[in-house]
Amino acid sequence: EQWDMTSGSYGINATNAWSQSTGKGITVAVIDNGVLTDHPDLEGQLLPGYDFISDAERARDNDGYDADPYDEGDWNEPGECPTPNGADRGRPSSWHGSHVAGTIAARTNNGDGVAGVAPDAKIVPIRFLGRCGSDGANLVDAITWASGGKVNGVPVNKNRAQVINMSLGGPGACTRFLQKTIDSAVARGSIIVAAAGNSDEDAGNAIPASCENVIT
Repeated sequence: EQWDMTSGSYGINATNAWSQSTGKGITVAVIDNGVLTDHPDLEGQLLPGYDFISDAERARDNDGYDADPYDEGDWNEPGECPTPNGADRGRPSSWHGSHVAGTIAARTNNGDGVAGVAPDAKIVPIRFLGRCGSDGANLVDAITWASGGKVNGVPVNKNRAQVINMSLGGPGACTRFLQKTIDSAVARGSIIVAAAGNSDEDAGNAIPASCENVIT
């Protein structure tokens, strides 16, 4: 039933690509809101990750950076999170990081859930988004760590990502500091993929989609 995986009009032709590769030996860092580490379709697919939310209230885990990328939920009550138009109505948790990790590398042929695009790849879950969003400085640290770079006070990532996935974005142009971070990650050997967004707008007006050295 996953028509998006097929060679049909709107498919990505994954089913034919699997004869060439299923992602074995590839590590993908998913910078998102963490994952449900006990999800059956992610069993055996996860490598050690990290939590790069520095604000304890945003993280909902009573601390800052730590080695637990578990998704504590990003729900919020009405009025808790400021928005540009001031119409924050609250929302339930999205579990978006688990969704993305499953899209990439969910266990396949196990009679459960969905098939991942690259079911033999491994996921390094990196928690960056929490209640009311994120902080740009935390994203810089997350990208640096994912690509094998040094972040002060954080153990080095032993599973450097060949691919860094960021299914996230916000309005604005790429900042000089973020661009430098991305360039350094690419120099270390990581391919960086960012969402174009779901707003039917020019991705050149969104970050990190508008940065150079990014597949948008």
